[in-house]
Amino acid sequence: MARIGARLLLLAGLLFGLLGHVASETAGVGDPSFFKSHIAAQLSQDNFTVLLNELGDTKPCLIEFYASWCPACKHFAPTFEKLAEFLKDKDFKGKKLFIARVDCAAEVKLCGEFNINGYPSLFLGLATQFAMKKSKELTEFPSGPRDLPKMAKWVGEHYGTPLEYKEAEAAVVKAEAGGASQHTQSAGEGAAIAAAGGGGQAQAQAQAQAKRRPIQPPDEPEWTLADVEGATLTLWNIIATTPKLHRGAEKRGALKEVLAGWAAAHPSAKCKSNTRRIVGDFERLWAPDLEEAPAAFLALQPCGPPAGLAWRGQWGACKGSQPDSRGFSCGLWFLIHTMAFRLPDGAGAAAPAAAMMSWLLAFTRHFFMCEPCQKHFTALLTSAGARAVTDRRQLALWLWASHNEVNERLRGIETKYGHSTTGDPEWPKELWPVPERCPACRGPDGAWVEAEVWAYLQRAYGAGSAQGADGVQGSGRMLEMGLSRSGSVQSSSLIGGWAPVLCVLAAAGLLFAYLRRRQASRVDTHRHTGTAARCPFDFGR
Repeated sequence: MARIGARLLLLAGLLFGLLGHVASETAGVGDPSFFKSHIAAQLSQDNFTVLLNELGDTKPCLIEFYASWCPACKHFAPTFEKLAEFLKDKDFKGKKLFIARVDCAAEVKLCGEFNINGYPSLFLGLATQFAMKKSKELTEFPSGPRDLPKMAKWVGEHYGTPLEYKEAEAAVVKAEAGGASQHTQSAGEGAAIAAAGGGGQAQAQAQAQAKRRPIQPPDEPEWTLADVEGATLTLWNIIATTPKLHRGAEKRGALKEVLAGWAAAHPSAKCKSNTRRIVGDFERLWAPDLEEAPAAFLALQPCGPPAGLAWRGQWGACKGSQPDSRGFSCGLWFLIHTMAFRLPDGAGAAAPAAAMMSWLLAFTRHFFMCEPCQKHFTALLTSAGARAVTDRRQLALWLWASHNEVNERLRGIETKYGHSTTGDPEWPKELWPVPERCPACRGPDGAWVEAEVWAYLQRAYGAGSAQGADGVQGSGRMLEMGLSRSGSVQSSSLIGGWAPVLCVLAAAGLLFAYLRRRQASRVDTHRHTGTAARCPFDFGR
Protein backbone atom coordinates (compact mmCIF):
# COMPACT_ATOMS: atom_id res chain seq x y z
CA MET A 1 0.00 0.00 0.00
CA ALA A 2 2.95 2.31 0.69
CA ARG A 3 4.05 1.77 -2.89
CA ILE A 4 0.52 2.52 -4.12
CA GLY A 5 0.40 5.69 -2.05
CA ALA A 6 3.71 6.83 -3.47
CA ARG A 7 2.43 6.23 -6.99
CA LEU A 8 -0.71 8.23 -6.25
CA LEU A 9 1.34 11.13 -4.92
CA LEU A 10 3.58 10.98 -7.98
CA LEU A 11 0.57 10.99 -10.31
CA ALA A 12 -1.04 13.86 -8.44
CA GLY A 13 2.20 15.83 -8.61
CA LEU A 14 2.52 15.23 -12.34
CA LEU A 15 -1.09 16.24 -12.98
CA PHE A 16 -0.82 19.38 -10.86
CA GLY A 17 2.38 20.22 -12.70
CA LEU A 18 0.61 19.80 -16.02
CA LEU A 19 -2.42 21.82 -14.97
CA GLY A 20 -0.25 24.54 -13.51
CA HIS A 21 1.99 24.85 -16.53
CA VAL A 22 1.78 28.40 -17.77
CA ALA A 23 4.47 28.61 -20.42
CA SER A 24 2.75 29.44 -23.70
CA GLU A 25 3.64 30.31 -27.24
CA THR A 26 4.09 34.08 -27.35
CA ALA A 27 1.91 34.85 -30.33
CA GLY A 28 2.50 38.56 -30.11
CA VAL A 29 6.29 38.69 -30.23
CA GLY A 30 8.03 40.38 -33.12
CA ASP A 31 8.03 38.59 -36.45
CA PRO A 32 11.62 38.15 -37.71
CA SER A 33 10.36 37.80 -41.29
CA PHE A 34 8.75 41.27 -41.29
CA PHE A 35 9.94 43.64 -44.05
CA LYS A 36 13.46 44.81 -43.22
CA SER A 37 14.28 48.46 -43.81
CA HIS A 38 17.65 49.39 -45.28
CA ILE A 39 17.26 53.00 -44.17
CA ALA A 40 15.20 53.25 -40.99
CA ALA A 41 16.86 52.27 -37.71
CA GLN A 42 15.13 49.53 -35.72
CA LEU A 43 14.61 50.80 -32.17
CA SER A 44 13.95 48.76 -29.05
CA GLN A 45 13.66 49.23 -25.32
CA ASP A 46 17.40 48.62 -25.06
CA ASN A 47 18.58 51.32 -27.47
CA PHE A 48 15.70 53.80 -27.76
CA THR A 49 16.61 56.37 -25.10
CA VAL A 50 20.38 56.06 -25.43
CA LEU A 51 20.40 56.42 -29.20
CA LEU A 52 17.99 59.36 -29.28
CA ASN A 53 19.87 61.19 -26.55
CA GLU A 54 23.08 60.79 -28.55
CA LEU A 55 21.47 62.49 -31.54
CA GLY A 56 21.18 65.81 -29.74
CA ASP A 57 18.17 67.77 -28.55
CA THR A 58 17.29 69.39 -31.87
CA LYS A 59 17.69 66.43 -34.22
CA PRO A 60 14.49 66.07 -36.32
CA CYS A 61 13.00 62.57 -36.22
CA LEU A 62 10.38 60.48 -38.00
CA ILE A 63 9.45 57.27 -36.19
CA GLU A 64 6.94 54.62 -37.26
CA PHE A 65 5.23 52.52 -34.61
CA TYR A 66 3.91 49.29 -36.11
CA ALA A 67 3.03 45.75 -35.11
CA SER A 68 4.48 42.83 -37.03
CA TRP A 69 1.19 40.91 -36.74
CA CYS A 70 -0.79 43.74 -38.36
CA PRO A 71 -1.75 43.18 -42.04
CA ALA A 72 -1.93 46.91 -42.74
CA CYS A 73 1.58 47.34 -41.34
CA LYS A 74 2.87 44.65 -43.68
CA HIS A 75 1.19 46.36 -46.60
CA PHE A 76 2.55 49.75 -45.55
CA ALA A 77 6.16 48.66 -44.98
CA PRO A 78 7.38 49.07 -48.60
CA THR A 79 5.68 52.48 -48.76
CA PHE A 80 7.46 53.63 -45.61
CA GLU A 81 10.72 52.43 -47.13
CA LYS A 82 10.11 54.58 -50.22
CA LEU A 83 9.28 57.53 -48.00
CA ALA A 84 12.49 56.96 -46.04
CA GLU A 85 14.47 56.73 -49.29
CA PHE A 86 12.99 60.05 -50.42
CA LEU A 87 13.65 61.81 -47.09
CA LYS A 88 17.03 60.44 -46.07
CA ASP A 89 19.15 63.02 -47.94
CA LYS A 90 16.84 66.01 -47.52
CA ASP A 91 18.07 68.99 -45.54
CA PHE A 92 15.89 70.28 -42.72
CA LYS A 93 17.40 73.61 -41.64
CA GLY A 94 20.88 72.21 -41.74
CA LYS A 95 20.04 68.82 -40.26
CA LYS A 96 19.29 65.40 -41.72
CA LEU A 97 16.16 63.57 -40.63
CA PHE A 98 16.59 60.59 -38.32
CA ILE A 99 14.22 57.83 -39.48
CA ALA A 100 13.37 54.82 -37.33
CA ARG A 101 10.78 52.13 -36.60
CA VAL A 102 9.53 50.34 -33.48
CA ASP A 103 7.79 46.95 -33.57
CA CYS A 104 5.16 47.22 -30.84
CA ALA A 105 4.49 43.49 -30.97
CA ALA A 106 7.95 43.01 -29.49
CA GLU A 107 8.43 46.32 -27.66
CA VAL A 108 5.27 46.34 -25.57
CA LYS A 109 6.54 48.44 -22.67
CA LEU A 110 8.16 51.02 -24.92
CA CYS A 111 5.08 51.50 -27.10
CA GLY A 112 2.89 51.74 -24.01
CA GLU A 113 4.59 55.04 -23.19
CA PHE A 114 3.26 56.65 -26.37
CA ASN A 115 -0.34 57.49 -27.21
CA ILE A 116 -0.76 55.11 -30.15
CA ASN A 117 -4.28 54.92 -31.58
CA GLY A 118 -3.67 52.25 -34.17
CA TYR A 119 -1.06 50.61 -36.36
CA PRO A 120 0.83 51.77 -38.27
CA SER A 121 1.35 55.23 -36.72
CA LEU A 122 3.84 57.90 -37.78
CA PHE A 123 5.18 60.56 -35.41
CA LEU A 124 7.37 63.62 -35.97
CA GLY A 125 9.32 65.40 -33.27
CA LEU A 126 12.72 66.24 -31.89
CA ALA A 127 15.02 63.56 -30.55
CA THR A 128 14.71 64.86 -26.99
CA GLN A 129 10.90 64.70 -27.16
CA PHE A 130 11.03 61.05 -28.18
CA ALA A 131 13.76 60.22 -25.67
CA MET A 132 11.77 61.73 -22.80
CA LYS A 133 8.55 60.04 -24.01
CA LYS A 134 6.74 63.38 -24.36
CA SER A 135 4.02 61.93 -26.58
CA LYS A 136 1.78 65.01 -26.28
CA GLU A 137 4.50 67.15 -27.87
CA LEU A 138 4.84 64.88 -30.91
CA THR A 139 2.93 65.32 -34.16
CA GLU A 140 1.06 62.30 -35.52
CA PHE A 141 0.23 61.76 -39.18
CA PRO A 142 -3.53 62.36 -39.50
CA SER A 143 -5.97 59.56 -40.17
CA GLY A 144 -6.58 58.76 -43.82
CA PRO A 145 -4.78 57.31 -46.84
CA ARG A 146 -1.02 57.16 -46.37
CA ASP A 147 0.07 58.12 -49.87
CA LEU A 148 3.61 59.28 -50.48
CA PRO A 149 2.91 62.86 -51.67
CA LYS A 150 0.73 63.54 -48.64
CA MET A 151 3.25 62.09 -46.18
CA ALA A 152 6.18 63.93 -47.78
CA LYS A 153 4.25 67.21 -47.63
CA TRP A 154 3.37 66.55 -43.97
CA VAL A 155 7.03 66.06 -43.04
CA GLY A 156 8.12 69.15 -44.97
CA GLU A 157 5.46 71.41 -43.44
CA HIS A 158 6.30 70.25 -39.93
CA TYR A 159 9.98 71.11 -40.29
CA GLY A 160 9.50 74.20 -42.46
CA THR A 161 10.98 72.66 -45.60
CA PRO A 162 8.65 72.43 -48.64
CA LEU A 163 8.71 68.94 -50.11
CA GLU A 164 7.00 67.53 -53.19
CA TYR A 165 6.83 63.85 -54.00
CA LYS A 166 5.86 63.13 -57.60
CA GLU A 167 2.48 61.43 -57.85
CA ALA A 168 3.71 59.09 -60.60
CA GLU A 169 6.23 57.54 -58.23
CA ALA A 170 3.62 56.97 -55.56
CA ALA A 171 0.68 55.66 -57.58
CA VAL A 172 1.47 51.96 -57.45
CA VAL A 173 2.56 52.00 -53.84
CA LYS A 174 -0.54 53.89 -52.78
CA ALA A 175 -2.81 51.17 -54.10
CA GLU A 176 -0.66 48.44 -52.57
CA ALA A 177 -0.15 49.89 -49.17
CA GLY A 178 -2.72 52.34 -48.00
CA GLY A 179 -5.03 53.96 -50.49
CA ALA A 180 -6.96 50.86 -51.51
CA SER A 181 -7.48 49.79 -47.93
CA GLN A 182 -9.59 52.88 -47.33
CA HIS A 183 -12.41 51.58 -49.55
CA THR A 184 -15.46 51.42 -47.32
CA GLN A 185 -18.40 50.49 -49.51
CA SER A 186 -20.73 48.59 -47.23
CA ALA A 187 -22.52 45.31 -47.69
CA GLY A 188 -25.79 47.14 -47.22
CA GLU A 189 -25.02 49.26 -50.25
CA GLY A 190 -24.40 46.29 -52.49
CA ALA A 191 -20.73 45.45 -52.14
CA ALA A 192 -21.26 42.21 -50.28
CA ILE A 193 -24.18 41.25 -52.48
CA ALA A 194 -22.04 41.80 -55.56
CA ALA A 195 -19.31 39.62 -54.13
CA ALA A 196 -21.67 36.92 -52.95
CA GLY A 197 -24.42 36.88 -55.52
CA GLY A 198 -23.40 39.02 -58.47
CA GLY A 199 -21.06 38.46 -61.36
CA GLY A 200 -22.63 35.25 -62.52
CA GLN A 201 -20.88 33.05 -65.06
CA ALA A 202 -18.30 35.66 -66.06
CA GLN A 203 -17.18 36.05 -62.47
CA ALA A 204 -17.02 32.29 -61.94
CA GLN A 205 -15.03 31.80 -65.14
CA ALA A 206 -12.63 34.60 -64.21
CA GLN A 207 -11.90 32.94 -60.89
CA ALA A 208 -11.45 29.54 -62.55
CA GLN A 209 -8.84 31.01 -64.91
CA ALA A 210 -6.95 32.86 -62.18
CA LYS A 211 -4.20 31.31 -60.09
CA ARG A 212 -5.76 29.02 -57.50
CA ARG A 213 -4.87 28.44 -53.90
CA PRO A 214 -4.26 24.84 -52.72
CA ILE A 215 -7.52 22.90 -52.92
CA GLN A 216 -8.59 21.01 -49.83
CA PRO A 217 -10.05 17.53 -50.23
CA PRO A 218 -13.87 17.62 -49.97
CA ASP A 219 -13.83 15.60 -46.75
CA GLU A 220 -11.22 17.77 -45.01
CA PRO A 221 -12.56 20.26 -42.42
CA GLU A 222 -12.72 23.89 -43.47
CA TRP A 223 -11.05 25.00 -40.23
CA THR A 224 -9.08 23.58 -37.32
CA LEU A 225 -9.39 23.98 -33.58
CA ALA A 226 -5.74 25.05 -33.41
CA ASP A 227 -6.45 28.03 -35.67
CA VAL A 228 -9.31 29.47 -33.62
CA GLU A 229 -7.42 28.88 -30.37
CA GLY A 230 -4.33 30.52 -31.88
CA ALA A 231 -6.34 33.56 -33.02
CA THR A 232 -7.94 33.84 -29.57
CA LEU A 233 -4.61 33.74 -27.75
CA THR A 234 -3.00 36.16 -30.20
CA LEU A 235 -5.83 38.65 -29.71
CA TRP A 236 -5.67 38.25 -25.92
CA ASN A 237 -1.91 38.81 -26.03
CA ILE A 238 -2.40 41.99 -28.04
CA ILE A 239 -4.96 43.28 -25.54
CA ALA A 240 -2.91 42.28 -22.50
CA THR A 241 0.32 43.82 -23.78
CA THR A 242 -1.09 47.08 -25.16
CA PRO A 243 -1.85 49.46 -22.25
CA LYS A 244 -4.31 51.53 -24.25
CA LEU A 245 -6.48 48.45 -24.83
CA HIS A 246 -6.97 47.66 -21.15
CA ARG A 247 -7.36 51.13 -19.70
CA GLY A 248 -10.59 52.96 -18.89
CA ALA A 249 -14.24 52.10 -18.27
CA GLU A 250 -15.09 51.90 -21.98
CA LYS A 251 -12.36 49.36 -22.70
CA ARG A 252 -13.33 47.43 -19.57
CA GLY A 253 -16.92 47.09 -20.79
CA ALA A 254 -15.86 46.14 -24.31
CA LEU A 255 -13.42 43.53 -23.04
CA LYS A 256 -16.10 42.01 -20.85
CA GLU A 257 -18.34 41.74 -23.90
CA VAL A 258 -15.61 40.07 -25.96
CA LEU A 259 -14.98 37.55 -23.17
CA ALA A 260 -18.72 37.00 -22.81
CA GLY A 261 -18.96 36.13 -26.49
CA TRP A 262 -16.24 33.53 -26.12
CA ALA A 263 -17.90 32.18 -22.98
CA ALA A 264 -21.12 31.63 -24.89
CA ALA A 265 -20.02 30.60 -28.35
CA HIS A 266 -16.33 29.74 -28.64
CA PRO A 267 -15.85 26.51 -30.64
CA SER A 268 -13.01 25.45 -28.34
CA ALA A 269 -14.45 23.95 -25.17
CA LYS A 270 -11.24 24.92 -23.37
CA CYS A 271 -11.60 28.58 -24.32
CA LYS A 272 -15.31 28.54 -23.62
CA SER A 273 -15.06 27.08 -20.13
CA ASN A 274 -12.13 29.24 -19.05
CA THR A 275 -13.66 32.49 -20.30
CA ARG A 276 -16.91 31.54 -18.52
CA ARG A 277 -14.98 31.43 -15.29
CA ILE A 278 -13.29 34.76 -16.04
CA VAL A 279 -16.60 36.44 -16.87
CA GLY A 280 -18.25 34.92 -13.82
CA ASP A 281 -15.57 36.50 -11.62
CA PHE A 282 -14.99 39.60 -13.74
CA GLU A 283 -16.12 42.16 -11.14
CA ARG A 284 -13.54 40.88 -8.68
CA LEU A 285 -10.78 40.36 -11.24
CA TRP A 286 -11.12 43.90 -12.60
CA ALA A 287 -13.04 46.02 -10.12
CA PRO A 288 -15.12 48.85 -11.65
CA ASP A 289 -13.21 51.50 -9.69
CA LEU A 290 -9.86 50.51 -11.24
CA GLU A 291 -8.82 52.58 -14.24
CA GLU A 292 -6.45 49.94 -15.58
CA ALA A 293 -6.73 46.16 -15.66
CA PRO A 294 -4.66 44.59 -12.85
CA ALA A 295 -1.58 42.62 -13.79
CA ALA A 296 -3.12 39.47 -12.33
CA PHE A 297 -6.10 39.84 -14.68
CA LEU A 298 -3.88 40.33 -17.72
CA ALA A 299 -1.88 37.25 -16.77
CA LEU A 300 -4.97 35.02 -17.00
CA GLN A 301 -5.11 32.39 -19.71
CA PRO A 302 -8.47 32.62 -21.51
CA CYS A 303 -8.13 29.11 -22.91
CA GLY A 304 -6.49 27.50 -19.88
CA PRO A 305 -3.12 25.74 -19.64
CA PRO A 306 -1.39 25.44 -23.03
CA ALA A 307 -0.80 21.72 -22.55
CA GLY A 308 -4.52 21.08 -22.98
CA LEU A 309 -4.95 22.97 -26.24
CA ALA A 310 -4.86 22.00 -29.89
CA TRP A 311 -2.80 25.17 -30.47
CA ARG A 312 0.93 24.47 -30.37
CA GLY A 313 2.20 27.72 -31.81
CA GLN A 314 1.73 26.54 -35.41
CA TRP A 315 -1.17 27.43 -37.68
CA GLY A 316 -3.14 24.56 -39.23
CA ALA A 317 -5.55 25.40 -42.06
CA CYS A 318 -4.34 29.01 -41.68
CA LYS A 319 -0.70 28.23 -42.35
CA GLY A 320 0.71 30.34 -45.16
CA SER A 321 3.55 29.74 -47.55
CA GLN A 322 5.50 32.50 -45.78
CA PRO A 323 5.99 33.06 -42.04
CA ASP A 324 4.21 36.42 -42.06
CA SER A 325 1.21 35.51 -44.23
CA ARG A 326 -2.32 34.36 -43.33
CA GLY A 327 -2.22 33.10 -39.72
CA PHE A 328 -3.91 35.53 -37.32
CA SER A 329 -6.34 37.19 -39.76
CA CYS A 330 -7.35 33.80 -41.16
CA GLY A 331 -7.90 32.44 -37.65
CA LEU A 332 -10.05 35.45 -36.76
CA TRP A 333 -12.34 34.77 -39.71
CA PHE A 334 -12.71 31.14 -38.66
CA LEU A 335 -13.49 32.24 -35.11
CA ILE A 336 -16.19 34.65 -36.31
CA HIS A 337 -17.84 32.14 -38.65
CA THR A 338 -17.88 29.38 -36.03
CA MET A 339 -19.18 31.64 -33.25
CA ALA A 340 -22.17 32.59 -35.41
CA PHE A 341 -23.35 28.97 -35.29
CA ARG A 342 -22.80 28.58 -31.54
CA LEU A 343 -24.42 31.62 -30.02
CA PRO A 344 -27.30 30.25 -27.93
CA ASP A 345 -30.88 30.96 -28.87
CA GLY A 346 -32.43 33.69 -26.77
CA ALA A 347 -35.75 35.46 -26.68
CA GLY A 348 -36.70 35.40 -30.34
CA ALA A 349 -34.94 34.40 -33.53
CA ALA A 350 -33.01 37.67 -33.69
CA ALA A 351 -31.08 37.05 -30.45
CA PRO A 352 -28.03 35.27 -31.95
CA ALA A 353 -27.73 37.81 -34.77
CA ALA A 354 -28.01 40.80 -32.43
CA ALA A 355 -25.48 39.27 -30.04
CA MET A 356 -22.99 38.58 -32.83
CA MET A 357 -23.26 42.08 -34.29
CA SER A 358 -22.79 43.59 -30.83
CA TRP A 359 -19.75 41.37 -30.23
CA LEU A 360 -18.22 42.28 -33.59
CA LEU A 361 -18.69 46.00 -32.95
CA ALA A 362 -17.07 45.71 -29.51
CA PHE A 363 -14.09 43.88 -30.99
CA THR A 364 -13.72 46.09 -34.06
CA ARG A 365 -14.09 49.46 -32.36
CA HIS A 366 -11.94 48.72 -29.35
CA PHE A 367 -9.41 45.99 -30.10
CA PHE A 368 -8.79 45.94 -33.85
CA MET A 369 -5.53 47.90 -33.89
CA CYS A 370 -5.18 47.68 -37.68
CA GLU A 371 -6.50 51.16 -38.50
CA PRO A 372 -7.63 50.66 -42.15
CA CYS A 373 -9.14 47.28 -41.24
CA GLN A 374 -11.01 48.85 -38.34
CA LYS A 375 -12.52 51.54 -40.54
CA HIS A 376 -13.63 49.09 -43.19
CA PHE A 377 -15.22 46.64 -40.77
CA THR A 378 -16.96 49.39 -38.83
CA ALA A 379 -18.49 50.58 -42.10
CA LEU A 380 -19.68 47.04 -42.85
CA LEU A 381 -21.12 46.54 -39.36
CA THR A 382 -23.04 49.82 -39.39
CA SER A 383 -24.37 49.40 -42.94
CA ALA A 384 -27.98 48.90 -43.94
CA GLY A 385 -27.16 45.30 -44.83
CA ALA A 386 -25.94 44.61 -41.30
CA ARG A 387 -29.03 46.21 -39.76
CA ALA A 388 -31.23 43.97 -41.91
CA VAL A 389 -29.81 40.77 -40.34
CA THR A 390 -32.53 39.34 -38.10
CA ASP A 391 -31.83 35.63 -37.58
CA ARG A 392 -29.03 33.07 -37.54
CA ARG A 393 -29.43 32.13 -41.19
CA GLN A 394 -29.18 35.74 -42.32
CA LEU A 395 -26.26 36.25 -39.95
CA ALA A 396 -24.25 33.36 -41.38
CA LEU A 397 -24.98 34.43 -44.95
CA TRP A 398 -24.16 38.08 -44.21
CA LEU A 399 -20.80 37.11 -42.69
CA TRP A 400 -20.08 34.90 -45.70
CA ALA A 401 -21.01 37.71 -48.13
CA SER A 402 -18.93 40.24 -46.18
CA HIS A 403 -15.95 37.88 -46.15
CA ASN A 404 -16.27 37.45 -49.91
CA GLU A 405 -16.57 41.23 -50.36
CA VAL A 406 -13.25 41.64 -48.55
CA ASN A 407 -11.68 38.82 -50.58
CA GLU A 408 -12.90 40.32 -53.85
CA ARG A 409 -11.53 43.75 -52.96
CA LEU A 410 -8.14 42.34 -51.97
CA ARG A 411 -8.07 40.02 -54.99
CA GLY A 412 -8.34 43.06 -57.24
CA ILE A 413 -5.31 44.60 -55.54
CA GLU A 414 -3.35 41.36 -55.74
CA THR A 415 -4.18 40.84 -59.41
CA LYS A 416 -3.16 44.37 -60.35
CA TYR A 417 -0.10 44.87 -58.19
CA GLY A 418 1.15 41.39 -57.34
CA HIS A 419 1.32 39.46 -54.09
CA SER A 420 4.48 40.81 -52.47
CA THR A 421 2.78 43.07 -49.96
CA THR A 422 -0.91 42.25 -50.16
CA GLY A 423 -1.15 38.58 -49.34
CA ASP A 424 0.30 35.12 -49.75
CA PRO A 425 1.51 34.33 -53.30
CA GLU A 426 0.43 30.71 -52.91
CA TRP A 427 -2.93 31.59 -51.35
CA PRO A 428 -4.47 34.27 -53.60
CA LYS A 429 -7.78 35.68 -52.44
CA GLU A 430 -10.79 34.01 -54.03
CA LEU A 431 -14.53 33.76 -53.62
CA TRP A 432 -15.68 30.79 -51.59
CA PRO A 433 -16.87 28.14 -51.32
CA VAL A 434 -14.97 26.96 -54.38
CA PRO A 435 -16.64 24.41 -56.69
CA GLU A 436 -14.50 21.56 -55.35
CA ARG A 437 -15.89 22.16 -51.86
CA CYS A 438 -19.48 22.85 -52.84
CA PRO A 439 -20.41 22.00 -56.45
CA ALA A 440 -24.06 22.89 -55.84
CA CYS A 441 -23.36 26.35 -54.42
CA ARG A 442 -23.38 27.93 -57.88
CA GLY A 443 -26.02 27.46 -60.52
CA PRO A 444 -25.42 26.84 -64.24
CA ASP A 445 -25.18 30.60 -64.80
CA GLY A 446 -22.50 30.96 -62.12
CA ALA A 447 -24.81 32.74 -59.67
CA TRP A 448 -24.80 31.70 -56.02
CA VAL A 449 -27.57 29.38 -54.86
CA GLU A 450 -28.37 30.77 -51.42
CA ALA A 451 -30.01 27.63 -50.05
CA GLU A 452 -26.97 25.54 -50.97
CA VAL A 453 -24.56 28.09 -49.52
CA TRP A 454 -26.53 28.06 -46.26
CA ALA A 455 -26.37 24.27 -46.17
CA TYR A 456 -22.64 24.40 -46.85
CA LEU A 457 -22.01 26.93 -44.09
CA GLN A 458 -23.82 24.72 -41.59
CA ARG A 459 -21.66 21.76 -42.58
CA ALA A 460 -18.47 23.81 -42.64
CA TYR A 461 -18.84 25.75 -39.38
CA GLY A 462 -21.64 24.18 -37.37
CA ALA A 463 -21.38 21.79 -34.44
CA GLY A 464 -18.91 18.96 -34.98
CA SER A 465 -17.46 20.50 -38.15
CA ALA A 466 -13.82 20.18 -37.04
CA GLN A 467 -11.94 17.60 -35.03
CA GLY A 468 -12.07 18.32 -31.31
CA ALA A 469 -14.47 21.23 -31.67
CA ASP A 470 -17.11 21.89 -29.02
CA GLY A 471 -15.81 19.28 -26.58
CA VAL A 472 -18.49 18.65 -23.95
CA GLN A 473 -21.88 19.80 -25.15
CA GLY A 474 -23.61 21.86 -22.49
CA SER A 475 -27.15 22.99 -21.93
CA GLY A 476 -28.30 25.96 -23.93
CA ARG A 477 -29.66 27.44 -20.72
CA MET A 478 -26.31 27.07 -18.98
CA LEU A 479 -24.51 28.78 -21.82
CA GLU A 480 -27.12 31.45 -22.42
CA MET A 481 -25.65 34.88 -22.82
CA GLY A 482 -27.16 38.32 -22.53
CA LEU A 483 -24.79 40.08 -24.90
CA SER A 484 -26.26 43.52 -24.46
CA ARG A 485 -24.32 46.74 -24.33
CA SER A 486 -23.34 45.87 -20.79
CA GLY A 487 -22.05 42.47 -21.89
CA SER A 488 -23.30 40.70 -18.78
CA VAL A 489 -23.25 36.92 -18.65
CA GLN A 490 -24.91 34.52 -16.23
CA SER A 491 -22.38 31.84 -15.43
CA SER A 492 -21.02 29.86 -12.53
CA SER A 493 -17.34 29.57 -11.80
CA LEU A 494 -17.63 27.16 -8.88
CA ILE A 495 -17.30 23.90 -10.78
CA GLY A 496 -14.79 25.40 -13.20
CA GLY A 497 -12.64 26.66 -10.36
CA TRP A 498 -12.53 23.21 -8.76
CA ALA A 499 -12.11 21.36 -12.06
CA PRO A 500 -8.32 20.87 -11.79
CA VAL A 501 -8.57 19.50 -8.25
CA LEU A 502 -11.50 17.24 -9.11
CA CYS A 503 -9.66 16.05 -12.20
CA VAL A 504 -6.65 15.04 -10.11
CA LEU A 505 -8.83 13.29 -7.53
CA ALA A 506 -10.77 11.45 -10.21
CA ALA A 507 -7.58 10.34 -11.93
CA ALA A 508 -6.03 9.28 -8.64
CA GLY A 509 -9.15 7.33 -7.68
CA LEU A 510 -9.23 5.51 -10.98
CA LEU A 511 -5.57 4.62 -10.68
CA PHE A 512 -6.09 3.42 -7.11
CA ALA A 513 -8.97 1.17 -8.19
CA TYR A 514 -6.89 -0.19 -11.02
CA LEU A 515 -3.94 -0.99 -8.80
CA ARG A 516 -6.17 -2.65 -6.22
CA ARG A 517 -7.71 -4.85 -8.90
CA ARG A 518 -4.27 -5.74 -10.18
CA GLN A 519 -3.06 -6.57 -6.68
CA ALA A 520 -6.15 -8.69 -5.95
CA SER A 521 -5.90 -10.74 -9.11
CA ARG A 522 -2.08 -11.00 -8.86
CA VAL A 523 -1.85 -10.42 -12.57
CA ASP A 524 1.42 -8.87 -13.66
CA THR A 525 0.55 -6.58 -16.53
CA HIS A 526 2.09 -3.47 -17.97
CA ARG A 527 -0.84 -2.36 -20.11
CA HIS A 528 -2.05 1.20 -19.70
CA THR A 529 -5.82 1.46 -19.99
CA GLY A 530 -5.83 5.23 -20.53
CA THR A 531 -8.99 5.49 -18.41
CA ALA A 532 -7.43 7.98 -16.00
CA ALA A 533 -6.64 10.43 -18.77
CA ARG A 534 -10.26 11.49 -19.15
CA CYS A 535 -11.65 13.67 -16.43
CA PRO A 536 -15.44 13.91 -16.02
CA PHE A 537 -15.08 17.43 -14.64
CA ASP A 538 -12.83 18.75 -17.40
CA PHE A 539 -14.97 21.19 -19.41
CA GLY A 540 -12.24 21.40 -22.02
CA ARG A 541 -12.66 17.98 -23.61
